[in-house]
Amino acid sequence: MTVESFPVQLQGWAHRYAQGDPTIRAFYDYPPFGEEERRCRELQNYDFKREHLRNALYQYHKKYEHREKALEQIDKLQDERSVAVVGGQQAGLLTGPIYTVSKALTVLLKAKEEEKNLGVPVIPVFWIAGEDHDWEEVNHIYVHGNDGKLSKIKYEGRTNTGAPVSEQPIDLPAMQRWLHTVFLNYRETPYSRKLHNQLASFAKKSSTVSDFFAEVMLWLFRRQGLVLIDPQQPLFRQLMTDTWTQLIEGNNQVRASFAAGKAKVEQAHDAGAFLEASEDHTHLFYSADGRREKLIVHSDGDLSLQNGQYKMSRTDWALEAKNYPEKFSANVYTRPFVQEKLLPVLTFVAGPGEAAYWSMVGPLFHHFGRRVPPVAPRDHHTYVDRKSEKTMNAETLSVHKVANEGATEYAHDLEGKTRQLDTENLFQKSLAVAGEGQQMLANALYELAPSEEKYADKNYQRLQQVLKELQERIEQKQLEAIKPRVDNVKQLEKRLFPNAQPQERVLNIMQFLNEYGEERVLSLFEQTESETFSHRFMYF
Repeated sequence: MTVESFPVQLQGWAHRYAQGDPTIRAFYDYPPFGEEERRCRELQNYDFKREHLRNALYQYHKKYEHREKALEQIDKLQDERSVAVVGGQQAGLLTGPIYTVSKALTVLLKAKEEEKNLGVPVIPVFWIAGEDHDWEEVNHIYVHGNDGKLSKIKYEGRTNTGAPVSEQPIDLPAMQRWLHTVFLNYRETPYSRKLHNQLASFAKKSSTVSDFFAEVMLWLFRRQGLVLIDPQQPLFRQLMTDTWTQLIEGNNQVRASFAAGKAKVEQAHDAGAFLEASEDHTHLFYSADGRREKLIVHSDGDLSLQNGQYKMSRTDWALEAKNYPEKFSANVYTRPFVQEKLLPVLTFVAGPGEAAYWSMVGPLFHHFGRRVPPVAPRDHHTYVDRKSEKTMNAETLSVHKVANEGATEYAHDLEGKTRQLDTENLFQKSLAVAGEGQQMLANALYELAPSEEKYADKNYQRLQQVLKELQERIEQKQLEAIKPRVDNVKQLEKRLFPNAQPQERVLNIMQFLNEYGEERVLSLFEQTESETFSHRFMYF
């Protein structure tokens, strides 16, 4: 087992941010790395309800099986100097795409590194975006089947339409069927039964999809101690009461801040802003009848749901927030500020898209007298199975190139060097000659029976098909010797660059746990070290 690092390949805004482009860095209050000590000093000026937060985190983690190390991390909040490294993601099934695991690993490594550098307790916090209600984004995973094909396995259990993911119930029989289907698509290994039973056990004790996600994440990172927060839970919403009232009472400035941030980014970014919102969007949501509804502002200053329900003054809405904070939630624009008020955020660990839209939150933070924390890009990880490694060695292919660009061109080159006959050219020439003869016969048929035109057309199509099959047979025979190599290269691409995308955006970590066992995967986690702007390749 080895871990190999390369500089990460980023595009657009994220690339310019990583390269230190001063035009882009000007949108942020801190560089991504190097000024953590200054940020730590800044945080000492703010009042955080550390003991209330600690109690809430204890209460939340109490129901989960693998909580011991997380509770040790939570206890660091007893120190008034304590700070947090924060990252987050939606609650995907079985953790969702690999980038969720990559982000959690980055949070853990960054917290460990900064605790050593700063000499203060640093807590690794993973923010479960349980308030999100886009169910279609999280209700499936992709797996490599035994036939080598990539399949989307969708959970078809009972759901509450429009409800946040944290409130989506686990339909246990449907979840058990889904897990069974997932493992039918995996290759059976000595680890399969134990892994299946472990995941089924987590599903059984979980009441919601978010609970299931939390159980799996705490299990995966039980050796390090990853602290989870699901902000949709009432015990955390209670701690956000003052933030909701601030955002409601000062909503004119919230919307003005969004407009200012958007306009500023549009001037520097040809492709436009990273977030869009209607002018009447308060950037808050309200839970009504089990649905998460957008809260909008009217021309008279009152607020209501988007459908006009509950139209009230801001004073009344602020009172509602004080009485029922659990009914309110942030959107993607106000979420960073909510985190800032709840947690002593030393650094926020972001994916490329997040790092981009955080460029827009400065005006909001500044209005409320805060600075945007350092936004550190997460690490990128690709898991290299043994067969893929063997293929790359045999073909002398670069893992970095395959993982970022695929290997289709190389496979075509292999075939091109082996191909002796241009079968497409042969097919076209043969079709022209045979077609000429067929046309002569068809014309004779038309003279005798004009109504036979359709028959002649079908006859020509059959002729085409016969010649096409012959062409394919010739192609098959001339590439027969190279086919095993080409197939291996194509399978390599499916594993490292599936669907022409980075592996971490498509595949799920459980495929590798099934293939190599949890001990091997967790050992890879422990071998990984903190490194800026890196793409790590984890070899089994």
